[in-house]
Amino acid sequence: MVSGRAQESRNTMSPRNQSESSRTDATPVPRQKASRRRKLLRRWLGWGIPIFVLAYLAVLGVSAFMAKNALEDVIPLAGQVQDKVASGDTAGAQALVGEVAEKTQAARTSTGHILWRGVEWLPVVGDDIQSVRLAAAAADDLVREALRPFAGVDVTAIGPKDGAVNLDAVRSLAEPISQAAVATEKVQIDLSAIDTATLLPPVESAVGQLTGAVGALWPTLVRLDDLMPHLPTMLGADGPRKYIVIVQNNAEARTTGGNPASLMMLTADQGRISISQQAASTNFNNDRPEPIVDLDPGTEALYGTRVGKFIQDTTMSPSFDETARLVQAFWQEKYGDPGVGVLSLDPVALSYILKATGSVGLPDGEQLTSENAVQLLLNGVYFKYPNQSREDFAAQDAYFAAAAGGVFDKITSGSADIVKLAQAFGKAGAEGRIYFASTDPVESKAVQGTTLSNPLPADNEDATALAVFVNDTTEGKLDYYADMSIEAASDVCETEEAPTFTTKATYNYTLQPGEVAGLPAYISTGRYYDRGVKATDLVFYGPVGGTYVSAKVDGQDYVPVAGTMDEGRPAVRVLIENQPATSHTIEVTFAGAEGQEYGPLDVVHTPLVKKVPVETSTPGCE
Repeated sequence: MVSGRAQESRNTMSPRNQSESSRTDATPVPRQKASRRRKLLRRWLGWGIPIFVLAYLAVLGVSAFMAKNALEDVIPLAGQVQDKVASGDTAGAQALVGEVAEKTQAARTSTGHILWRGVEWLPVVGDDIQSVRLAAAAADDLVREALRPFAGVDVTAIGPKDGAVNLDAVRSLAEPISQAAVATEKVQIDLSAIDTATLLPPVESAVGQLTGAVGALWPTLVRLDDLMPHLPTMLGADGPRKYIVIVQNNAEARTTGGNPASLMMLTADQGRISISQQAASTNFNNDRPEPIVDLDPGTEALYGTRVGKFIQDTTMSPSFDETARLVQAFWQEKYGDPGVGVLSLDPVALSYILKATGSVGLPDGEQLTSENAVQLLLNGVYFKYPNQSREDFAAQDAYFAAAAGGVFDKITSGSADIVKLAQAFGKAGAEGRIYFASTDPVESKAVQGTTLSNPLPADNEDATALAVFVNDTTEGKLDYYADMSIEAASDVCETEEAPTFTTKATYNYTLQPGEVAGLPAYISTGRYYDRGVKATDLVFYGPVGGTYVSAKVDGQDYVPVAGTMDEGRPAVRVLIENQPATSHTIEVTFAGAEGQEYGPLDVVHTPLVKKVPVETSTPGCE
């Protein structure tokens, strides 16, 4: 039996129990079905999360692939656009810009969505993901705002045609160049915000390529932007403009190339460029008692006063501004109006230009070509006219004048291939075979700080440049038989003290003993040294703000014949003598300043007849 109290207790439920009872009575749910649902939910979560993650990663992977391809494609495609513009194929250039723009826009879109940004906070890979997004946006800006303005420009309209440059076509270039300069500066700023030191190698490589290309392009565009509004004036739009051109003879080496054996005055008038005067170095008042104008103190201390006494030695200074000042002074003394600027190139540069212009006729009926120009102008001419007589000297001068004048006539006539011509000047400029200086402030500003005015940079920020310059002291044309290789090393990334910078130059004299007797007197005069013997000054420059430490020649300690601070750098002059078929190795060490920042190690040198191999070593540097 159950007591009444117990019965009452069973029949009386708490509110919670009543609620549960009511709910159970309304919608009964078997325990087995509820358990099945929980299992199904766990199963979906177990499979769904990995699937979602895989899908997420797939989206990121596709986006990253598109971005990587766009970054890698934009540089070569931009080069193709440049080639098409240079050849006058504006339709092809515009189509190619459209193709490039599609790639960069796709990369920008694929790396700008919320899924991409959502993982930029992750450790390890977050920086890479963000950097790819920033680089993709920069590449897209570069194409749309810098490349696109150029695509519609027909540079072939500039000419020259019938001996004259189209000044209106020149003026039309100012706006697209200005747009490109502004856009490229913005892109460079955006790319500089990316810290490549923390990036994974594939990302660092792609970003580094783009950053390097933009960094190389921007200074050129800035200078063109400065220059373009004034280029019509330079071409004689506002009246005749005159420029001296010197051709440096690498067979008698000087710091920036060689003895300026041949000179001419170019006159630009309403876009028409002509040769108004030609001269040889022997036409001027050389061997004067005092320099024609005051020399820079560093120049005089290192190279001597002869730099200002002989026009043949004006190219010993690495500052082409100083060279131009001296050349103009000699020209004014002899012929009057020295013009507003001086342009320099050498026969090796002429050989590159001849690939674009075609051959040029010479006084003896021979054709000067890109293949034979160096040999004929730096060596062969002295065998054609071997005597040290007034007649042979005049014949040599006429030979050089015909070569240089013929090449410039081809350029100004408009018969040259414009693309090949641009490539020729670009190659010669990169090798340090072209220089320009002007007394006009606008023109001077456009080239200031470039290798066109001085091969040595003003500081160590972008590059820590060391230098080896060659100056013949034999008074002959024996550098045709010489070559040089350079090795440079520094412990700048390994030492906590003042770093050292060592430059080792191996100078080879390849003339064979059996060839000496057959040399024309003009090649080996025998005036200061026995015939066949070659004497050379090698001038070594250290980093900006550095100090000279030591010098060795063929492993033996050596005391330089001169030393000073020049161009803000320590510099020493080493004199060597070479018998035929001999070599010398010269090693010079400089010290940097403790705690100073140094850019990547670089070496600049005199452009010789043959290419100068250069190797640099900086252990411990990335």
